This record gives sequence, C-alpha cells and structure tokens, in this order.
Amino acid sequence: MKYLITLTTTILTLGTLHAVPDGIAGPLVGHTSPTSARIWMCAPAQSKATISYWQEDKPGEVNQLDLSKFEKPVVTAPGQPRIATIKKLKPATRYRYKVSVDNKHNPVWAGSFATAPQDGEPSKLRVAITSCMKAKLPQGSWYLLLAQQPDLHLTLGDTHYADTTDPTIQFNHHYNYRRQAFFATVLRNVPTYSMWDDHDYGPNNSDGTAKGKEGSLAGWKQFWANPGAGTAEIPGAFYKFTRGDVDFFVVDSRYHRSPDKAPDDDKKRMLGDAQFEWLMQGLKNSKAKFKVIASGSTLNHSKADGWRIYTYSRHRLFDGIKKNKISGVVYMSGDIHNSLVWEHNEPERVGYPLVEVIS
Repeated sequence: MKYLITLTTTILTLGTLHAVPDGIAGPLVGHTSPTSARIWMCAPAQSKATISYWQEDKPGEVNQLDLSKFEKPVVTAPGQPRIATIKKLKPATRYRYKVSVDNKHNPVWAGSFATAPQDGEPSKLRVAITSCMKAKLPQGSWYLLLAQQPDLHLTLGDTHYADTTDPTIQFNHHYNYRRQAFFATVLRNVPTYSMWDDHDYGPNNSDGTAKGKEGSLAGWKQFWANPGAGTAEIPGAFYKFTRGDVDFFVVDSRYHRSPDKAPDDDKKRMLGDAQFEWLMQGLKNSKAKFKVIASGSTLNHSKADGWRIYTYSRHRLFDGIKKNKISGVVYMSGDIHNSLVWEHNEPERVGYPLVEVIS
C-alpha cells in the first residue's frame, strides 16, 4: 500500500507535460521476455544515449548499454527514435534502470520493469488494456491503471489521432503523447505492447487500400518496442509473444483489410488470407492454457468498422477454433470508445462461449 500511495503522489505532482528538453521523449519499456527487455527512447540525433540497469535487490551491480540509432530513420522529427535490447536477465525478476543523454540524467528518464516468467510456467497475470487516447483530454486515469500494478499493458489502436499514413506526422503525435506526464509514467514502468487501428494507421476507417501504408508500417516499427512486426513473407504490424502460460496473438486488422463498404461475401477479408493462416497455425500449435487474440477491431460491437460486417472472416475464425479444438481463446479489442466484457455465445461455431474484453 505504501508503494501505491507513493507512486500516485509522484504522478500527481508531475504536471501535464514533463519539463524535459526538446527532442527527448521516453523511455518506454516494450517487450519483456524471461531473459530480455526492449527499451525505446527518443533523443536528439547527434546525442549519445545510454541505459544503466540493475537487479532491484542488487543496486551495486550496475550494467550499461548504448541505445542504438536506426541507420535509416523514416521520420523528420525533433529527436531520433532508438531501441535497445537488454539481454541476459533473470526470469520473473524486477530490474530498475535509468537513461542518460550526453551524460545528463533526468528523474523522469528512469523506471523499472519485471521480466516474464519462464514460457509455459503457470503464474498470476494482470493485463491492462487501453485504446482511443486523446492527448488533449484529462489523463488522470493512468494513475488508476498504475495502482493496479499490471504485469503488462496492451494498447489496442488509436494510440493517437494523426489520421494519416505520413510517418513524420504520426511520429510527432507519438512524441507529444509520450511527453504527457501520466502516460509517460505508465510507459516507463509497465511493459507496453501496441497494435494500431485506423487513426494511427491512416485516415478514419482506413484499410488495405490506404496510400502510403508502407511508410506507416516502417514508422510503426521505429515508434514501438514490440517483439516484431509481420513475417519475412507477410508485411504488417502483427506479432506473437508469450507471458508464462498465456500466448498473445496481436493481429493487424488494417494492413490487409478489405474496404468496409465492400460486399459482405466470401471475398471480404479482415486479416488477409496469409495473416489468417499465420494466426490459425499459431493457435493450433499453442500449448498455453489461454490464447489471447488482440486487435483494434471488435468482433460484434461496431456496425460500421468491425468484424460484424465481415461475416465470412468472423465465421472462418470461429469455425477454425472449433474445427481444430482450440481451447482457452479470449479476444481483446478497442475502437468503440466504451469498455465492455462480452460473451459471444455461438456454440455451434466456437464450441464454447468466447469472451471479448473491450477497452
């Protein structure tokens, strides 16, 4: 309880924006495995940024790592996005870290994270789910999220509202959001995984026909410290990761999507055939107790821009789960500016009630 009170007090005294130099945003803790953690930071292009990190119960044993520069940045921005991977960590262990820029340190460039337990190991897991953030609105609910001490944070689309595929404009939105005190505190202390939806992929209700989507994807890879994006054969922002006895399949419902207004027949696709096969193969091979499918698009609750108007794709997903006897599937989504837990009771298809959690 003392930790929660201290943390909440710290957040409330930070103000709306961090008082840090221009060109700096972050840090952000991304994908954490049992033995590694990815850290994102934005710092001026010619600066040197380093991470110092240590096991929480061994503060005297400090290690240091350079934050790498991308060889071909895809944005023109106040600072340079960088990502470094800390390796050789211990499973289920808390670490603390701080970032220095040109040998200067600011207290808001420090945080902590816990590595994941060993893959397949049963353990308690608390997941925070968010979507649809507006930087100009009050941000106070972030401290409520932190008070719940989640093990990881999934932000499922509309992480900003740039409404363009131009990666430079997108990055400026990310940059400004990540300088918001409340949101920044979450990012530097809770491993955060992201997936885009329409407003942070391209224009409103955008799909696979969006002009400039290749640039949007290239920027996305530099804006977040996800475990990956697509495969060597299939472009997109989708990826898989494991946390203990839970497998997460974070799917991209924009890059290969058919237009919303296309005829609702067996040619209309939500994920595209290649990504769908990747998902089904992953679900079939998973030995995890639970398999979480996470996406920006809801299964039923959007009448204009979700799986509800992609009947063939929705039924193919449900039928594939039943045909292959895939147990423990949970769906997580966002987009509709409401929070809801919904049971898709279609036993003739899924074979069991499928629960969807919407943020």
